[in-house]
Amino acid sequence: VVPEKIAYSSTDGFTIQAYVYRPPGLAPGERVPGIVWSHGGPTSQFNDTFQQHVQFFVQRGYGVLLPNVRGSSGYGKAFEDANNGCWSHCDLEDVVAAADYLRGLSWIDPDRLGITGTSYGGIMSMAAATFAPGVFQASIPSSGYADWIAFYHGENELRHVKLLEYELGTLEGNRDVWEAASAVYSVEDVGTPIFMVHGEGRYPGSPQSEIFAQALENHYKPFRYKTYPNEHYYVGGRANREEMLQDMLDFFEDTLKDDIVR
Repeated sequence: VVPEKIAYSSTDGFTIQAYVYRPPGLAPGERVPGIVWSHGGPTSQFNDTFQQHVQFFVQRGYGVLLPNVRGSSGYGKAFEDANNGCWSHCDLEDVVAAADYLRGLSWIDPDRLGITGTSYGGIMSMAAATFAPGVFQASIPSSGYADWIAFYHGENELRHVKLLEYELGTLEGNRDVWEAASAVYSVEDVGTPIFMVHGEGRYPGSPQSEIFAQALENHYKPFRYKTYPNEHYYVGGRANREEMLQDMLDFFEDTLKDDIVR
């Protein structure tokens, strides 16, 4: 499916560029679930490239929107720096606006929206379930990070430390900013079913999804959790990716196509 390039308005006067994928063969009047797909980085962007995982869901009857939220590259330095100091909050406003855009499409069921993404996209999926409960009916954080302070003390690879210090400030003197950007410290507010997926077994790994899963368990929040063997924290092997995509589809089918959520 070739996506349509669109733009929508968000908070603080921002206009967000995005791609919208419409599943093929929709009948007149038919409405399908929608997915907001968040990119990694956060200083990255979606562009005119083949998105294998996105196509998997579009071909199975899901509308998908890929937004280049504030903090993305390619739109000038001011836009790229616009989420400095407010990860998982000001850029999340652009994700919530993306959900509003999807709800306004005649072929999207406004009551059946999910969110997913890998790395910072996984962070955004955690944030959406935590800081914007009720906006989405399902969230799949893939290889996301829930606790930046634990990350700093346990996984502080230099390039990531420099990124965090540039965008959030140094931990010393800005601990409140780091905590605010970490979904785990507000896990009691989670109001969305979550399915966390990530790889394990090879270096470098990460305990970040497990940290979030344990916090969700402690607060009796609904979630699923699955790891894929012989991988780094990110799932790259073909067989594991095939299995992961099917698992993700099963979760979205259960949460977005079950009559109980309509």
